[in-house]
Amino acid sequence: MKHRILIRDKAGYALVSGFVLVAALGGALFGSKVPRATPIPSNAGSAQAQILFCIGMHIEPFGSKVSPLVDTAASFGGSQPQLFAGASKPRGNYNDPNFFRLHLGFINEIVRVVEKHHGKLTVQAQTPLSRVAAEKGEDLFRELSARRHEIALHFHEEPHLGKNCNTLPEAIWTAVMKEEIGWIEKAGGRLIRFWSGGNLYPHLLEAASQAGLEVMSDYKNPKTQTSDPRLLAVNPWRPAGGPSAQSLDAFVRHDPKGPIIYLPDGVFADDDFRKRKIGGDAEYFEAMTEGLELSLRAARQDRVNVFHLTVHPGEFRGERGQKPFEVVDRWLSEVVDPLVRDGRVKWATFGEMAEAFRAWEKSHPGVDPRSASQSLPGADAARNSGRPAVAAQPDRSVPGYMTFAVNIHDWVHPDESADTILKLIGLFRGAGVKGDFYFTAPLLEVYAAKRPDVLTALQTSGMTVSYHVRPPSPLYTGFDASLRDLSDAALARAVRDNETYALDLRTGRLDKSRPGGYSYAARFLGRPPVVVSPQCGSLRIRNAIEKVYREMGAKMVVLYHETETKIEDPFEFRNGLLIRPSDFSITRWRLSGESEDSFWWNRVGREGGAAFNPLARLQAELAKWTASRAPFITSLIHENNFVRSGPEAWRAYYFKAPQYRVPARPPYNLNAPDPSRTRPKSERDAIWNAYTAMVKWAAAHLRVVTSEDIVAMAAR
Repeated sequence: MKHRILIRDKAGYALVSGFVLVAALGGALFGSKVPRATPIPSNAGSAQAQILFCIGMHIEPFGSKVSPLVDTAASFGGSQPQLFAGASKPRGNYNDPNFFRLHLGFINEIVRVVEKHHGKLTVQAQTPLSRVAAEKGEDLFRELSARRHEIALHFHEEPHLGKNCNTLPEAIWTAVMKEEIGWIEKAGGRLIRFWSGGNLYPHLLEAASQAGLEVMSDYKNPKTQTSDPRLLAVNPWRPAGGPSAQSLDAFVRHDPKGPIIYLPDGVFADDDFRKRKIGGDAEYFEAMTEGLELSLRAARQDRVNVFHLTVHPGEFRGERGQKPFEVVDRWLSEVVDPLVRDGRVKWATFGEMAEAFRAWEKSHPGVDPRSASQSLPGADAARNSGRPAVAAQPDRSVPGYMTFAVNIHDWVHPDESADTILKLIGLFRGAGVKGDFYFTAPLLEVYAAKRPDVLTALQTSGMTVSYHVRPPSPLYTGFDASLRDLSDAALARAVRDNETYALDLRTGRLDKSRPGGYSYAARFLGRPPVVVSPQCGSLRIRNAIEKVYREMGAKMVVLYHETETKIEDPFEFRNGLLIRPSDFSITRWRLSGESEDSFWWNRVGREGGAAFNPLARLQAELAKWTASRAPFITSLIHENNFVRSGPEAWRAYYFKAPQYRVPARPPYNLNAPDPSRTRPKSERDAIWNAYTAMVKWAAAHLRVVTSEDIVAMAAR
C-alpha cells in the first residue's frame, strides 16, 4: 500500500509516493534520542590559523542521458539513460515529477538545518535536475543565491559524455561542461565558477578553464572511489596538470600559473570515501569530527586553510528512530558551533574560499602554498619524522642526479625476466654505474627455484636492490579489505606477517609454513632492500606499513613516482623513511594534440617514434631546468617492457577483463589467458638501443646514483 504524504515546495504542497519517502527517511516519523557528538578539544587549532568551513551538496545525475553534443558512436551508447558513476542499479529519475519533488524537499530540509546555524552551502547541480528545474520554472537556485548560498556544477563525466569519455577531444568536454552550466543558469544559478567531480581525463583542467570554471574540489578516482593521500590537506593550490589513470603527480604539484584553484577536502586518517558513509549517519559524522580535528591541527597561520563535508539529497536515513536531519543539526550544534564561536572555524562557500586564496597569492608572490611541511596527525603527520638534525642539500656543482629504477615483477615469464635483468646488469657495469632494481617477493621465489644465477649476478655486481608489491598482496590498492577494520596493533601485526610469510597467489592468504615478503627479499638478496613502495591508498594503512618497513631495515619510500620534489627541500621524510626524490622523470609524455601520455617504450621504434627518444627528452628537460640546485631525475621502466607489450600476465589473474582495473575475487584464476604479447624484434631492438644510449650519456654527463647513494647524501 502506498501512503500519500505532503511535501512542501514553492507552490505549496505536492503529493508524492509515501513508500519512497519512508524508504529514504527511515524512522523520520518516530522520535528518538540522537547520540551526542564529541566536541573537538580546545587545543586543536586556533583563531590565528582559522579554517574556512563549508557544506557542499552533490546532486547526482539520476536519469541522465549523454549530451547530443557527443558523437553517439564514440560514447558507446549515445542517448541511452546513464547511471551515475559507481551505481549498480537505478536509484530514481529526476524526470519523474514525484521523485523530483521529493528531492526538492530533501534539499530544502538541508538548507533549513544549515541556515539554523548561520551556515553556508555550495549546492552543486547537473542535469537532469537542473534542466527539469529550468523547464518547470523552479526558483530554488535563485532563492538560494539570494540567501548567500553558492550554486555550482557537479559533473559526472560518463552520464554526460559516455563511457568512452576519456578519449574524447578537449573541445567536447568544454562544450558539454558549458551545456551543463547553461542549464544551471536557466534554473536561476549565476556566476558558476566552481565544479566538483573526479575523473581520469588528463586535459580536465584545460577543458574546465575554457568552460569558464576556475575552482575545483572533491577529486576521487571514479573506479576505486578513493582519493590519494597527497590530496588530504587543508591548503589550496593550483594543479600543474590534470589527473590520469597512471598518475596524479602533475595534479598534486603546484603551478602558480595554473588556471584552476583546487580546494582539498581536509585531513583525514583514510582516503576511502565509501568507508566514511557505509556505517551510517553517526559513523559518518564521527569521521567528520576526526577529520575536522586533524585539519585544525594542520592549519597554519600563514596560509589559507579549508575544510568541507559533502552531503547528498536524501542520503541521511536516521538511526534508531531518529529524524534523518536531526543528526546533522546536532553535529553542527555540538561540534561546529563552538568552533565558530571561538574563531577557529568560519563559514564560507567554496567561491569565498577561492577568493581568500587569491588574496593570499597576491600578498605571497612566488610562495608554494603547501611549502614548509607542517607537523600534523594525518596526511603529513609522518612527513619529515626521522630528518637529520641539519638538513642536507645536493652538491650544486653537479649538473644532475640520475637514477635508473627498474621495477621487476613478471613472475609468469621468469626466464624472460631473468635474462633481461642480467642484460641490464651488464649494461650498467659496462657504463661504470649502478641500477636500482625493485623486486617482488613472488618473483624472487621463482628466481630461487629456476634462476639462481640472477642472485649471483646481483651480489657480485654491487647493484642496489629495492622492494615493491603486486596483487594479491593486501598492501596493494583494491586488495586491502582484510586490513581496513583492524585496530592499530592488529594492523601492525598483519603488515609484519605479510612481509614475513609467503603469499598464496591463488587464494591471497598467507602461508606461514614458508618465508616471504620483505624479510624473504632481504634474505635472498643478502641485505635489506633500500626502498619500499607500498601501493595502498589508505593513509592509515600506509602509515602502519611504512613504520613496519622502517623497523625491518628499509631506508626510503616511494610516495610519488615521477615528480613532486620540492625545490627548497628535496630531502623529506615519512615515518623515518626518506621520500624518494624526483624532480622529473624520463618515463612518459605526450605530443601536442594528444589526450594522454605515452610510455616512451610503447612509441619508440614505431611510426613517429622519434619524438619519444628518451635521451632527447632527458637533454630537453635538463635544458629547461633553472632551479638553484641540481635536479633529481628518475628513469622508470619494468623489465617486461623491453620484451612484451600489453598488460602483464598476472593482471589477468587478479583483475577483471578486459580493462584489468577492477580487482577480481579469490580464489584467483592462475590459468587465465595471457594478455601480454612478445614485441617484434625491431621494437625490442629499438627500445634496448634507446635505453642504452640514455644510460651511456647519463654516465658521461651526469652523476648516476641509486637510492642507496641518495640516502647517504641526505644523512650527511
